[in-house]
Amino acid sequence: MTETDKNAVLNFLLETGCCKRCALRYIGDAGADYDNPQQNGHDQGAKKTKLNPCIICLDLLQDVTLESMIQCQELEKVKEYDCKTFINFISFPIAVLIREHSMEIYMNEKFPKFFEDHYIVPINRAWSLSIQNKLGEKLGKKFNKDSLLQIQFNTSYEFEKEESSIMFLMESKLKKNNEENEGLSRNVIGEFLKTINTELFKKHASVPPEIPRKALSFDQMTYKHDFIFIAGRYCKFSRNLFQTPWANDEVQVINSSVQEILFESLENVFKCSSLVFSSSGREDFDVRMLGRGRPFFIKICDPKVTKISFEQFRSIEKQIEKTNLIKVRDLQFISRKLVNNIKEGEQFKQKTYRALCVVDKSDKISDYIEKINKLRSLKLQQKTPLRVYHRRSSDIRAREIYSIEARSVTGADNLFELDVVTQAGTYVKEFVHGDLGRTKPSLSEIIGGYVDIIALDVLDIHLDFPPRLNKKQDSIE
Repeated sequence: MTETDKNAVLNFLLETGCCKRCALRYIGDAGADYDNPQQNGHDQGAKKTKLNPCIICLDLLQDVTLESMIQCQELEKVKEYDCKTFINFISFPIAVLIREHSMEIYMNEKFPKFFEDHYIVPINRAWSLSIQNKLGEKLGKKFNKDSLLQIQFNTSYEFEKEESSIMFLMESKLKKNNEENEGLSRNVIGEFLKTINTELFKKHASVPPEIPRKALSFDQMTYKHDFIFIAGRYCKFSRNLFQTPWANDEVQVINSSVQEILFESLENVFKCSSLVFSSSGREDFDVRMLGRGRPFFIKICDPKVTKISFEQFRSIEKQIEKTNLIKVRDLQFISRKLVNNIKEGEQFKQKTYRALCVVDKSDKISDYIEKINKLRSLKLQQKTPLRVYHRRSSDIRAREIYSIEARSVTGADNLFELDVVTQAGTYVKEFVHGDLGRTKPSLSEIIGGYVDIIALDVLDIHLDFPPRLNKKQDSIE
């Protein structure tokens, strides 16, 4: 393809009614300076662009439209994000797709050899190249296709006669093919235009496209930062604290929870729209979580602050500890990929519990402890416990006790302490008292007498998540 060929096609496009940037797109110049379309070396002597709205992009790529986007007041709020990069997207009317298809038909007829094996720069790509430098200068940020800060511009356009005619045809065809449920999205229209017969298209739309009476207009801009994740482990010291807010008939009953304490310390730090809490299992409200704590992660939605230092995380941990209800350790950023580790570990992890148990026959407690300590491991069949039957599906779950040890309590002849290592998902309370025979075997069944739990603690959750923090580390963006 010679420079002369390019100039001939470019001038033809300008004469037909295309804007300068669309003309550059159609000659396949991906490396052209779309930011300054007049500075491209191969278009010397090119004709001036006509003053009408562009017959293809409807002035989406014209300076006046780009400038209206750059001057949008909402962009001032984007400056509040500490993210140093951004990526921009454009949503344009379906009429542009129709006009683009019409122009491709026309150009293939006029310059068949030129377009036999030819690349047309996509309109959204040309738009991005045209605006990204101006947008970066406005925001004080750099364009990066991998950025988590997304800026979406939307435009609108009222269909004219020829566009309405082809739209009616496409809508009728799609309904006939039972595809109406998908709606007339860009993807659906794009696929339809690839298959439509050229002569049929010409009956309903002008080739080349008619000069439009009006241009599209900039409608609105939306923006958001993608999710980021932090993780840690929490200890719970209260026997009257739920893990998450507890409500009855959609009315919150308990005023505080582990989740709420965490959120209160994090919302102002990250200046986010919302937080989502997830953990490796959950303990009952009257069970303490001790040891290294329970692994958890929090999804932070649309954060304005994404850079937190090692020292700031430690400061957050100290603030949380002042509640005397919970304590957090190893608070850190994690990748989206690492989040899967906590989910995959759910079915494989083990837990260590310590229970304070009571019996009704104190004279037999030595015999009970002896029977328990002769055990090595147990395989259980647990029906859904009665205490959670109203919110859990009825099922029988196979669970395993990996180790068990009992010892007497000094000064209390009807109490003993029990340490057990269990498979995740084991109902420990029901394993001890039997739940009216719904857990088999149970400790009550094994010792041949009444036994129940007075207090229960989780001592360890055997899951390596998140990584331990042993020394000062840099924040992860």
